[in-house]
Amino acid sequence: MKNTIRTAAALAAFLAAAFAQGGAQCRLQGKLSDSAGGPVEGVNILITTPNMTSFKLSLKTDSGGHYSTILQDCTMPYHIKFEKEGFGTQEVDKKIPISEQAEVDMKLLKASEMAPKPGAPAVQKASPNEEAVVAFNAGVEALQGGDKATAEKKFQEAVAKNPDLPNGWQVLAQMSYEKKDWPKVLEYGQKATDLDPSLTNLYAMMADAAKQSGDKKAAAEWTSRYADANPDSPEILFNKGIEAYNKGKMKDAEASLTKAVESKPDFANAVFWLGMAEFNQNKKNEAKTHLEKYLELDPNGKEAGTAKEILPLLK
Repeated sequence: MKNTIRTAAALAAFLAAAFAQGGAQCRLQGKLSDSAGGPVEGVNILITTPNMTSFKLSLKTDSGGHYSTILQDCTMPYHIKFEKEGFGTQEVDKKIPISEQAEVDMKLLKASEMAPKPGAPAVQKASPNEEAVVAFNAGVEALQGGDKATAEKKFQEAVAKNPDLPNGWQVLAQMSYEKKDWPKVLEYGQKATDLDPSLTNLYAMMADAAKQSGDKKAAAEWTSRYADANPDSPEILFNKGIEAYNKGKMKDAEASLTKAVESKPDFANAVFWLGMAEFNQNKKNEAKTHLEKYLELDPNGKEAGTAKEILPLLK
């Protein structure tokens, strides 16, 4: 029995996903044939990606059994399902390199051909891992359909059948985070990252869950792991800038905060502290620009009073 698992890198109904533009395109094409090698027309092809649960692309094979499409973002893996009434369904996961073309041909068996013949050996029972995959994929479908309660039950079923399924633990951690169940976030996230250390997208969530639950040591550890995995993120650059500022290293603070603002122009706090670092170096014009920008971004913010007090000194 063959099943493929839909990777949960972003079953990220809970994590923002931005669809890349044309520079990351690739092409997917192929041919659908029957058991005799003849073309199968009108096969429904559904293309989805676990990285963006709202994405669905549908197409059909032509009279020659052929299909072809351009995928706009080939930084992501795709799940392809082939269906036609009277034939068995086929599914495959595919990651296509950017700017390249992939051929995915498939043979479809008719329902009559799939039935066991008299005297044929019984179909082998699915293994626990295969059952886990089926449960996980059912959870994905339920989540895509907005049924979170069913989705969670299916993901729980998946990890019960195969505790070594990192994607199952990952999505359970994400769902627990949405419910603010901090202990479960930490439990499930730990299991996911132990099984698959590449799941660095969980680190920030784990750090926040630890902070919310009052575990300062764990929060610091997860924050450190997040910083190591994401050295150029605006938040990490901001923290480096504040650390340098508090040590009186204004040039270092200015350098890190400048990078943070360049990466995220509407990062109000980074804009404010960049202005303060410049003010402390007597860079009046630059400080004035950034403190005024801060007040535009967050006129009632925590630092608004300070910004208003300093601006008259920069004329």
